[in-house]
Formats: sequence, structure tokens, C-alpha cells
Amino acid sequence: MFYLILVLFALVGSALVVLTIENLATPVQFMLFTWQSPNLPLGLVVLIAFILGAFLLYVVSALSALRDARERHKLRKRVAELEQQLAALLPAPPQSIVQAPVAPMPMPGVGTPPQK
Repeated sequence: MFYLILVLFALVGSALVVLTIENLATPVQFMLFTWQSPNLPLGLVVLIAFILGAFLLYVVSALSALRDARERHKLRKRVAELEQQLAALLPAPPQSIVQAPVAPMPMPGVGTPPQK
């Protein structure tokens, strides 16, 4: 699985490099509400958008991992509490009782076990 992710990362990264280099000479200007950007190369805009998207994905996944870690910690603590409660409720098995040996039971169709 790790190698698959590594190969996909290399393919996407190399495609991004090619796209950026091919579009460095094309200036574009974009507008956000009333703000207009200066003329920027299209490759730079694509690179900035890719990096911003990767950063946002990282932030969201890191926050989700933190939440999961807190929940896992609380659940482990709860399991330990419940195991302690169960251990307090169940009596310890007596050590002095010796079980009698069990005679083997005959299996149907095999015959009778040897008699002693």
C-alpha cells in the first residue's frame, strides 16, 4: 500500500511540474469580489492552488486524527474501569478443588474404548 501511494505521489508531482513549466509564460489575472490580482503566470497559480489544497487536506486530517486519538484514549480508560469493576464482582476461582478425571466417551461407529 505504501508503494502505491508513493507511485501516485510521484505521478501527480511530476504532472504538476510539467504543467507548471509549460504554463510559466502565460500570464493570467483573476478577480475575487472586488480585488484583482496582478498578472501572474498560470503555472504559478496552479502550483499555489495545489499547495493550498494539500495544506487544507493536511489540516483537516490532522484535526480528525486528534479527535480520534482523544476518543480512543477515553474508550481505553473506560474499558480499564469496566475490567476493574468486573474483577471486583467476580469471585476468584478456588485453587483447592481438584477435578476428577473424565472417562473417555465412545464414539459412534468406532468401537468401544479399551477396558482397564
